[in-house]
Amino acid sequence: MTFKELLESKGMSGYYFSKHSGIHQPAVSNMVTGKRDPLNMRLRTCKKAVDTLGMTLEEFYEALDNDSNND
Repeated sequence: MTFKELLESKGMSGYYFSKHSGIHQPAVSNMVTGKRDPLNMRLRTCKKAVDTLGMTLEEFYEALDNDSNND
């Protein structure tokens, strides 16, 4: 799934995710639109993301990696 689909599956907007994770809005916007690969986040940033999403790192990577395997 895409990052946008992941957020939607968790009932979150990019704005909500940004505010609750502490990840800057432009970075989140770029991940939502596909301009930035969320799998290339630094570990510290990724930890903020998974905590906000209520996922483990493994679940996060598996969910997003499935999208890249379908290309």
